[in-house]
Amino acid sequence: MLSKGIARIRETPPSATHPETGTRMPIDTHVRVAAWLHIALGALWVCFLAFFGLFFGAMGAFAGATANASDAGVLAWIAGFGVTLLLFVLVFPVLEIAAGVMLLKGSPAGRVITIVFSVLELINLPFGTIVGAYSLWALLREIPQPGAVQPGAPRAY
Repeated sequence: MLSKGIARIRETPPSATHPETGTRMPIDTHVRVAAWLHIALGALWVCFLAFFGLFFGAMGAFAGATANASDAGVLAWIAGFGVTLLLFVLVFPVLEIAAGVMLLKGSPAGRVITIVFSVLELINLPFGTIVGAYSLWALLREIPQPGAVQPGAPRAY
């Protein structure tokens, strides 16, 4: 099923029509690369957070097994707070993945959300800065239209 979805995304025309609004957003190679970079970074963050949660969950279980009965209530409260915080932070990479997929489908909303995540990625040194700067460049520039004359290009007489 995943391979069918990826094949459908690859077959998306250079200017995709948004299914709900009918608006078209031009998509070129740089926009596609930016979308895939955000999908990859979001997936990397999901994997990191899953490992982080499993590691500290195992450490909490070990500490809970060796704790006194009076300390078990405090450890349970801390564990509950940690799980809540982990789930809250996990929302952001999942949203970044969704924004990348929406951008690949040509959604103007996906473009806006990806721009927001690109700005947020700028503080994530060093790879987030590179991806954020490239994505901002790719999404905020004017996309050349087919048949348009480029500045400095020779004219056909």
